[in-house]
Amino acid sequence: MNSRLLRVAARLLDERRAYAIATVVRRERPSSASPGNTAVITGDGEVHGWIGGSCTQPEVVRHALAALAEGRPRLLGFGALPGEREDIVPVPMTCGSEGKVEVHINPVFPAPEMVVVGSSPIADAVARLGGAMGYRVATGDDAMQRARRERSQGSRLYAVVATMGQGDEDAVEQLLAARPDYLGVVASPKRMVQVRDHLTGQGICGSRVADVHGPAGLDIGAESPEEVAVSILAEIVALGAERGRAAEEGVGAPETARAEAAAAPAGANEHATDPVCGMTVPADGSRPSSTYKGETVYFCCPGCRARFDADPAAYV
Repeated sequence: MNSRLLRVAARLLDERRAYAIATVVRRERPSSASPGNTAVITGDGEVHGWIGGSCTQPEVVRHALAALAEGRPRLLGFGALPGEREDIVPVPMTCGSEGKVEVHINPVFPAPEMVVVGSSPIADAVARLGGAMGYRVATGDDAMQRARRERSQGSRLYAVVATMGQGDEDAVEQLLAARPDYLGVVASPKRMVQVRDHLTGQGICGSRVADVHGPAGLDIGAESPEEVAVSILAEIVALGAERGRAAEEGVGAPETARAEAAAAPAGANEHATDPVCGMTVPADGSRPSSTYKGETVYFCCPGCRARFDADPAAYV
């Protein structure tokens, strides 16, 4: 990755925008890509850098957007046969060169947001430990404002209420509206019954009430504010690990399937299949096209369009 791409990546993180890094890790000649070729692909499908020509780039972009939606890296094998390797996603190589290319795609997300509500010693300890773990922590008056702010694609939001009985219900109710990935309340079991009863009385869905972690933290026998903070951060880490295992085991597969189908933003990332060579191409007007029986047909290059126009029936 050259310095220009590093600056692009730094700018995207400063703007709290997710992106994917695509790197060519292997190739078999003939192929225009070389090992080490790298591109940064934004969440709206914009490509910075070079990872091969028109035979590979549209598929790399499509899979990069799917990796961002799914939150997991993947290794593409252009020209690889289905079932050839367990660690690779086979992608047809449609170029006439018939080379082979492997491209690793790694999604990158902004640092997770952590919102800590309350001015108690436990709130202070959670904020300090969260900052040490790399979270972007908001406390005080900025906490609720940060929680309500629209999150970028793939970013995480963790919220901890440590008001110690002073306005617990209102804080939890407001934070639920932000749909955090984790919402923990520092309270006794008896106090949590009251909080849940209040939320239910406000008409909040039972499943969302059940998602509130309270008393917050894993049961590790914590006593001091710092130990309680450790138990809460451990619960957040454990929750993330559980979701990762579920994804690997295929739990929530419909969500992944929808991510594959709808990863790209509207308009810029709609795709079509070139009927001549079979390559996936953007259907956004950036590639050659023809009209056949009232339908728009998209092509990877003028050559494919010319062959189609000469004899459409051969390809339909």
